[in-house]
Amino acid sequence: MVMTIHAETTRTTNPLTRVVRTYPMISFGVLACLFGWSIFIAAGLGLGAQPDNMPLGPLLAALIVTSFQGRDSLRAYGRRLRSWGASPLFYLIAVLIPIAVHIVDVLVNHAFGAPLPTAAQLSHWPDAGSAFVLFLVMVGVGEEAGWTAFAAPILLGRHGLWLTWAALASLRILWHLPLMLNGEMPWVMGIVGNAAFQMILLQLFMLSRSWFPTAVWHATLNAFGGAFLFTMVSGADKERLGQLLAIAYAVLAISIVAVRHLRRQGSATKPSLSGVEQGTQLIPTIAWEMTDQSRAAERTSAGDPIELTQDHSPLTRRESRR
Repeated sequence: MVMTIHAETTRTTNPLTRVVRTYPMISFGVLACLFGWSIFIAAGLGLGAQPDNMPLGPLLAALIVTSFQGRDSLRAYGRRLRSWGASPLFYLIAVLIPIAVHIVDVLVNHAFGAPLPTAAQLSHWPDAGSAFVLFLVMVGVGEEAGWTAFAAPILLGRHGLWLTWAALASLRILWHLPLMLNGEMPWVMGIVGNAAFQMILLQLFMLSRSWFPTAVWHATLNAFGGAFLFTMVSGADKERLGQLLAIAYAVLAISIVAVRHLRRQGSATKPSLSGVEQGTQLIPTIAWEMTDQSRAAERTSAGDPIELTQDHSPLTRRESRR
């Protein structure tokens, strides 16, 4: 099923509406950062003493930009946000892999001299489950409803995988910049970790054909890592754990890309593919087979309402005609 988002067809003299309609992705990026940095900005003005990123920023930005395209666009985006359908396998992956990565990081960190978590510390593991629910709503949905559900389909349809990754990785890194500047997030984690994390989530999105597994992965990462295992170390050990996590995600992202490349090469020599193999082969080709209507937005003259195609999931052309 393909959902096409049409902007209102009437011209507008409102300069703000013209800008948002003509440059939706730039508008989204600016608003996402402004909302995300709002607590820091307020703290700089003397309102509050504990600044942090506002995780709902990307979602709010996506809602505002979509609303400027018209009611049809807003309803279509709402339908996508409510569409969580994906194979249970991808939700299992979104929970187990980040947990496994954290466990390996703790063990490697111990090899460098960090203490292992004590039995007393690990006994609080149910708290990670409670934190997961909070992080799923505030961080998983708050961020990925913007980065993945809104921005990724548009960029994939226009530019393909690599430029989409470059754009979203840069935006995700910029969004986290205040946390790096105040020392809450190590620079290696903020730059390398976020860039690798973006590639992993793009691959998960394209393979699962749903944005919600990426929200689950993000929530698991924060709940089991930052709110649980990261609290069990301090000082240089904690900083090293963050660096190891960034390295682990970089290795994982490179591995996924390497497998993607090998499967693409292998598909050229295989006369036919089984159903399972077709699903995995979708990863390298899906970004180039989005519907063509989203490209029309780039050619829209300034001031004209844009027409964006945002599929419920990134389907191939053959599937979109069903």
